[in-house]
Amino acid sequence: MMRALFTAASGMIVQEKRQMNVSNNLANTSTTGFKFHDLITKETDQSIIQNREKTSTGQRYMRKIGELGLGAEVDELFIDYEQGALEETNRATDFALQGEGFFKIRYSDNQYGYTRNGHFIIDSKGYLCTEDGKTVLSNRGRNIKVDDKKIEVNEEGEIFLDGKRKYTFEIVSLESVNQLDIIGEGIYLIKDGEEKEVEDTTVIQNSLERSNVNPLEEMVKMIQISRTFESNQKVIKAVDQILGKSVNEVGKIR
Repeated sequence: MMRALFTAASGMIVQEKRQMNVSNNLANTSTTGFKFHDLITKETDQSIIQNREKTSTGQRYMRKIGELGLGAEVDELFIDYEQGALEETNRATDFALQGEGFFKIRYSDNQYGYTRNGHFIIDSKGYLCTEDGKTVLSNRGRNIKVDDKKIEVNEEGEIFLDGKRKYTFEIVSLESVNQLDIIGEGIYLIKDGEEKEVEDTTVIQNSLERSNVNPLEEMVKMIQISRTFESNQKVIKAVDQILGKSVNEVGKIR
């Protein structure tokens, strides 16, 4: 009975975390460059079930019956980097990437960040930066200074200011996207691994990449999660009632 309680409780915990993840996806359906998140679950450590038997000669031995799962738990967070739809904005400092890779930004004095959110602005000093003030880098590691010049960018990421080529966007990828840590606002940091050059990636000015979250699918998941959570609740309630009868009624002298 106690195993049943623990198994059902672990299922409820997993469904609660899944609901939080789905809620986060739904909240970011309109966030530029946001990538769909999913939780990968796994079965917890299994317990070996054995039957202790006694032979005709009086010797005892154990016979393995099988294995019993004791619930589920979250294994890892999966991020789907599939291309999102492009939306035209007619804004000169909006950029979308078609293909793999990220814009490279200066996250702090000694750390770089990566983003596909190309909704950039020009700060008070004339530098191209993200909405929260992180400067965007060129392929030579320099900050991109725009000032009040007319900015034009071709598909190769070359930046022209008043018609003169001045910079090229630093667009990079990693050997594995699982090496990225999520910071928020569409910004990632390298957890481990090295950068690599991207191929066949196009920079599109006056456009943004929309989130790749499917709201309809996430709403269906929310309903499924709710029903699974309720099923586990019913299991706990049934086990609790059985335990209550065992304590209060079984063995009672009438």
